[in-house]
Formats: sequence, C-alpha cells, structure tokens
Amino acid sequence: KGTAKGLVPIPAAAFEQRMRRMDESSNQDTQAMGPLGPKTEEAIEKGLEFLAKHQRVDGSWKLEDFGQRTVIRSDTAATALSLLAFQGAGYSHVQYKYQQECRKALGFLIAGQQSNGDLYRPMEEASDRNGWLYSHAIGTLALCEAYGMTQDENLRSAAQRAVDFLVYSQDRQEGGWRYIPRVGSDTSVTGWGMMALKSAELSGLYVPKQTFEGIEKWLDHSQVSLREQHLYRYNWLANTPETKHGALPTPVMTSVGLLMRLYMGYKRDNNVMAKGADWLLQRPPAMGTEQSPKRDTYYWYYATQVLFHMGGDRWKNWYQALYPMLIESQVTQGPYAGSW
Repeated sequence: KGTAKGLVPIPAAAFEQRMRRMDESSNQDTQAMGPLGPKTEEAIEKGLEFLAKHQRVDGSWKLEDFGQRTVIRSDTAATALSLLAFQGAGYSHVQYKYQQECRKALGFLIAGQQSNGDLYRPMEEASDRNGWLYSHAIGTLALCEAYGMTQDENLRSAAQRAVDFLVYSQDRQEGGWRYIPRVGSDTSVTGWGMMALKSAELSGLYVPKQTFEGIEKWLDHSQVSLREQHLYRYNWLANTPETKHGALPTPVMTSVGLLMRLYMGYKRDNNVMAKGADWLLQRPPAMGTEQSPKRDTYYWYYATQVLFHMGGDRWKNWYQALYPMLIESQVTQGPYAGSW
C-alpha cells in the first residue's frame, strides 16, 4: 500500500468512484472530462484553477485573501476546504496535475498539527473561540480523505491522531461537538465531525463505536419531534431569548441532520429520508438580489449531498434548480465576477 514515487495508489473501496473520474478522463494531464458531463466538468476544473492560482507558498489558503471582510479567520479550515475540492474531483498528492498543490496543502496541515492531534492553528480571539473545532473537523476530513484515496502510510499517523483528538473532543453528555473540546453540542459542528469520522472509518482508521452512538443521541434530540423526525434544529437546548432561534428547524440544519442519518445507516427508502428530501425540495437554491441575498452555499453543500444520495427524480429536480445558480454565481457574483 505504499506510495513511493512511480507507484499508483490503491484507494479504499469507498473512494474508488471519485478516482474513476480521473481514470475515465481522455487525458489525465489536462482538463478532465469524466462522467459528470462537459459543462459540469468545465466548471469544476475552472474552480480548481482558481484555487491553485491563489494557494500561498507555504501550501495554505486564507479566507481573507479575496477582498471581503471575514468575521472568523482560519487558515486550517481554508486550506482543508480547498484541499477537499481537489480531492473531491479525484486529484491527490501522489498523482495527476494538482499533485503539488495537494501535497503542499497536506504539508501545511500536518506541520501545524499539535502533539495531541489538534489541527487548528490559533488565530485571534474571536476565531479561536468560534472556529476551533469547526476547523479541526474539516482538517480531519481532508486528511482522512487523502489517506482513504491513496492509502499512503505516510499520512496514516497524522490522520489517526486527528481522529483521536476529534473523538476526545466530543461532548460526553449530549454526544455532539460545538466550539471547544467537550463543551456543548450543536448540529452544525457535529455535522463536520460526523463527516470526518465516517471518512476515517471508510479509510480504515479507528473510530470507537461509542462515538457514533453519541452522535445518534444528539440526532434523536435534535429532530423536532417524533411526528417530525425529518426536520432538524441547530441546538435543541437553546432556550434563552437571544438563542431560542436555534431550537427551530431550518433548511440547512435539516440537510445536515438528514445527511448524518444517511451516514448512520438510514436507507433512501426510509420514510424519514423521503419526507426530509421532499421538504428540502420545497426550498430550492436561490441567489436572490444584492439587496436581498439568498445565496446559501452551506445549505447547498449539505442538501446537494442528501439529494444526490436519494437519487431518482428528487436528485434530478434539485440539480436542475441548483445548476443555474452555479452558473450565475460564477459569472456575476463576488470580486472576481466575469473572471470565469
């Protein structure tokens, strides 16, 4: 399973599909045109070109590099999310044209890892207070995917230590994660933690059974009621006037909860999944206007995964609503409008 120079990595079974995208490319050294269709593939490749162009010399990306004010800063999260984009397209640190970008990003993440496995690089007070476990979970996901895609033994130790710190950080009372280790839970941070741990498990890394049992406990509490198990809340414990909005179901938290249910074993024909997917479809992606923006890429990220796994007409209808939003955002949104 080594990945010495000249050897082709053998991915864990769960990661074979994304690697197949590259295998089906007519030319692996240029723009891939895999099974998603030419327009989608072109959009993916242009997005990756943009990321490659803005990677820093040390292998990192910064959220604040793009001309917009950032309330929370995290070089760990920015770098891990960028790396996940490359890996999601089938590129890795051992082969294909973005090999160097992926390798440098992994090097940055691992160089910042503490002895206890924590991947978060401290920033300023507000970011440290709110972004710590978000960042570590996303970084863990990126490391586990890199290991799962390549089975590179050079990554195994760092990935397992990152998983171990995430397991340690779980709130033992409620079963999820929030901002700092072992203190509080919310569905948002728990979603990232769940994805990282599932990726770890699929990669062949060790995750204790009781960690997943804790996540199920949080999900059971976070669903609105026994009659509305398809709807999920950010924090069912939020009960002060300032925070009680967190106890109401929202599209983004419902999409996170439903994806976690899929990862925990719910099948697409499960009645809860069907009702939840149909509820999301009643709230399709929208851009809104500059005065009244509705673009919510966090929601799009999770809901798209849910609807993709549901398949059939549900996926077709969601994709048909989402695709025009992606094209519009590439052409008209942000400081790089028109650069596509």
